[in-house]
Amino acid sequence: MKDAIITCSDERFGDFLIEHWLASLEANVDLKNIDVIVLDYGLSKPQVERLKKALKGIIIFKGKRDGHVNVIRFRDIDTILSRKNYGQVLSVDGGDIIFQTDLSPLLRRDSGSFRAACERRYARFKRSYMSGFFPKEVSERIDAVLKGKREINAGVLLAPASKFRKLCQEVYALIDEKQKFGPDQHTVNYILHRDGFVELDEKYNFVVTVSKRRFIIKEGVFRFSNGEVIPIVHNAGHYRFFRPIERFGFGRDRNRLRWFFFSFVGFFVRLVDRLLG
Repeated sequence: MKDAIITCSDERFGDFLIEHWLASLEANVDLKNIDVIVLDYGLSKPQVERLKKALKGIIIFKGKRDGHVNVIRFRDIDTILSRKNYGQVLSVDGGDIIFQTDLSPLLRRDSGSFRAACERRYARFKRSYMSGFFPKEVSERIDAVLKGKREINAGVLLAPASKFRKLCQEVYALIDEKQKFGPDQHTVNYILHRDGFVELDEKYNFVVTVSKRRFIIKEGVFRFSNGEVIPIVHNAGHYRFFRPIERFGFGRDRNRLRWFFFSFVGFFVRLVDRLLG
């Protein structure tokens, strides 16, 4: 039985998906028993053709963009998983992540459980909650479960297909406001903290802006200070301005750290943690 790696993209992030996300995946991950699936929420025709040429057998699912892609992707992942039996499912953001090592061994560890990495900060549902995302009774349940819990970053999620389907169905059903950015993160945190998950080392979803671990960039490759190559690097930030790595991507000439900005963001995150924590 094959495993699946699933992402989504539109035209805006399509070039990054092809030139960096997919290129780094193909260069570093053993894909012989893995289907790579892209949810298409508005890729251009040339981008679709480039994807097909870049990786033989890639599966492109044309989705209906009737909500925010971070929300509706759960509906469409459920549809995909209903059509073919997979073993493990790895969902990965497609616009700000690169792969640097083989992930095949990761798929075999704790294979009966959800796996995800936590950020060092704590989930603050009420403080980042926007009215209308959830019914009142749902928001109260989420708030109660997340109190005092560390925040899971939903950019990388791994689970057996049957559990992933249940997650997708519940995430999509719980969210009232499907047009906006944000509610999927709260919902995934709620379900995984409620039902349980195996916490991955943060190197499997290394969010540059919030990690305390020291790293270096040499010839475009992210490493910890001890020389270990970081498997998955996540240049997260809702707005491009907040992303600390310039020319983020796959290649020797990529990835320049904005030192001043990185230091400022680190200070800001620590300050917010202290004020709200």
